[in-house]
Amino acid sequence: MDPSSGPPLSIVIRSLDTADTLPRVLAALCRRPDDQLIVVDSGSTDGSLEHARAAGAEIVPIKASEFTYGRALNLGFAAARHGWVLALSAHTVPMRPDFLDLYRAGIAGRFRPDVAAAVGPLLASDLDRGLPGGVTHYELGDFTHGFGFGAGNPNSLYRRELWQAHPFDEQIGGGEDLEWYLWALRQGHTIAAVHAAEVLYISRRPMAAFYRKGRVDHRAMARLITPHSPSLGGVVVRGAKLLLYAALGKTDWHGAKGSLAHCVGNYVEARSLRRPR
Repeated sequence: MDPSSGPPLSIVIRSLDTADTLPRVLAALCRRPDDQLIVVDSGSTDGSLEHARAAGAEIVPIKASEFTYGRALNLGFAAARHGWVLALSAHTVPMRPDFLDLYRAGIAGRFRPDVAAAVGPLLASDLDRGLPGGVTHYELGDFTHGFGFGAGNPNSLYRRELWQAHPFDEQIGGGEDLEWYLWALRQGHTIAAVHAAEVLYISRRPMAAFYRKGRVDHRAMARLITPHSPSLGGVVVRGAKLLLYAALGKTDWHGAKGSLAHCVGNYVEARSLRRPR
């Protein structure tokens, strides 16, 4: 693919004390000179901002007391100059040097004209890698029937003019990406999954935080659609796979335990929501 083809991108990364992973994310982004890099920071004190500035990022501050995922993204998108904005987490490392060009190719012609956003896979290990390439388009019926199509805001590209028409919900504690996708799909747009635009999720948060996020994520999804309910057997299989990946050195033990804790949180929250009130 010719990297000079396709439009420039604005890249918005949310950060708080991510000096252990942010440099890897920035190094993996093979940006063009006309791409824009924005880091929305909620009070880092560990050197994250120095790494961001060294990479040429524009820093958009947000007070920790005012932080929600939706508000941080809205601030970053408001600073964006280009027509397409890529939302990334400071913990998600692109796995291919042509990561940005995969999205550019979609914009330049692989996406249908009605695409509102595009997403890539979020992986816990390189053994999780799935489809080698291609683009799949999802419509409203796919979404409401529980077909997952990508990572959400740790790795998601948006058409900025549609974000201007409908900014992210700043009040909900999680699921601002799902709420936005559902809005766009109800307007007659589609969401594209770019299967090769994979990112590796790395985080050093404690297991309790992953567990809480698993519960929040499932609760957020259940507010909007009827999600597939995770089963105990599925959690056991996921745990066995993660332990195998860690033993093979394909993911670290902390990441494996965190991913499992997130799955357990999903399962517990699903059971809680099924109980009669």
